[in-house]
Amino acid sequence: MNIRDIFKKPADDRHAGHRNSGSPRRGIHLGLSAIALVAALCFVPAFFSSPAVMATSVNRLAICNLEGSPGETIDTEVTLESTDTGERTGHWTTHYKAVDGDSEKMDITSWISFEPSSEYTLAVGESKSFMVRIVIPDDAEPGLWGATSEEADISGHSDERRTYVIFKDADSVSGSLFSGLLIPVSVNVTGRPNAFTPMVNWIQANVMVSILIAVVIVLLSVMAAKRRKMKAES
Repeated sequence: MNIRDIFKKPADDRHAGHRNSGSPRRGIHLGLSAIALVAALCFVPAFFSSPAVMATSVNRLAICNLEGSPGETIDTEVTLESTDTGERTGHWTTHYKAVDGDSEKMDITSWISFEPSSEYTLAVGESKSFMVRIVIPDDAEPGLWGATSEEADISGHSDERRTYVIFKDADSVSGSLFSGLLIPVSVNVTGRPNAFTPMVNWIQANVMVSILIAVVIVLLSVMAAKRRKMKAES
């Protein structure tokens, strides 16, 4: 066998379908690949089921486009639920995302408070409701406050959000497993209502009752007039 035959033989073997599957080096590579694949399959579900991602859930992702008049108070209920395996302690707060060129209407954090308290504790599986209270100042001008657009509550419109309420909590014992969420807030301030607006709204909502009241008033007036006439004739 000459040198040409030595280099030619492996090529001939490959064409003939003869592969040396018992090579120690190839066996090592295959073993390592199998171990890496199994490890990856075990790690992925463990990562996505991490309790830190789901420690506390909330029933509202936005509190936008509320409507009210100057001097009015708007209450919005928000519920938190613990999905962790231990007690959690946290609090509510507000946040203003300052952007160059913003008007004073974008920061309404001073309008917001939390009832019954901004501090809270959640037991395992417990749900608690909080009232996000917004008090519109008497001198607030009509228009949208807290956001640059009424579409701020739509996914993908975060650039239009300015004012937020935030809840933050953590495991009560270890102080780890933090969770929380920024919830955008905006208010559409309307003009100051007319003093007769509540009465008009009530009449519109109770048409039949309003008609009956009007009929009774007319009948009473007629009866009173007849009595006065009878007294005058007697």
